[in-house]
Amino acid sequence: MEKVIDSIKVPLRGLSNGSHTFEYQADGEFFQTFGSEIIKDAVCAISIVVTKSRDFIKLECTITGTVTVECDRCLDDLQIPIEVVRGLLVKYGSEEDADLESGDDDVMMVEETAAALDLSQFVYDYVCLALPLQMVHPEGECNPLMTAYLAIEAGGEATVEYNMPFSGLKDLLDNKNN
Repeated sequence: MEKVIDSIKVPLRGLSNGSHTFEYQADGEFFQTFGSEIIKDAVCAISIVVTKSRDFIKLECTITGTVTVECDRCLDDLQIPIEVVRGLLVKYGSEEDADLESGDDDVMMVEETAAALDLSQFVYDYVCLALPLQMVHPEGECNPLMTAYLAIEAGGEATVEYNMPFSGLKDLLDNKNN
C-alpha cells in the first residue's frame, strides 16, 4: 500500500502492454487538498487495474472504505461506508480527436508523450458521487440534545434523559408537594 497525501498518479511511460495493478490509500488529508467541506476524514483503499494496449488504456478503479461527514440532522460526525467500482478509458490524442460517444465508461484523452496519469480528481469525484443525498444517522442514533432542540424548535415537546446524580430528588419534591 502506498500512502497518498496529495495525488494518485499512474505511470504511463515505460508501462508494458498488459494488466498492472496499483494500490493506494487516501485519508482525510487527500480530500482536504481539494478544499472539501463535506468530507472531514476518510480511510479509503484504492485499487487501480490498468490494462494497457497499443491504442488505449483501460482503468478499473475500486474504492472501498469509510468517509466521515457531518450528519445533516444533528451535526455530529457520521461514518459512511464507501464502495465504488468505476471504469475509465484513456485514449491517446487531443480533445479535438476524441470520439466521446463510443462507450459507457468515462473517456479521458492524454498526449502520447504523457509520463503519468493523475487520477486524483477522478478518485475524489467518485467518492463524492458515492455519498448519499441525505447524510443522517440511523433513526435513534443522532445526538439526543440536538434532536430535543430540533423538536422544540419545530413546536413539539422534547424529553431528554440526563444522567444527573440528583435527578431523583426532583421526584421526591414532586411527591412531597402532592
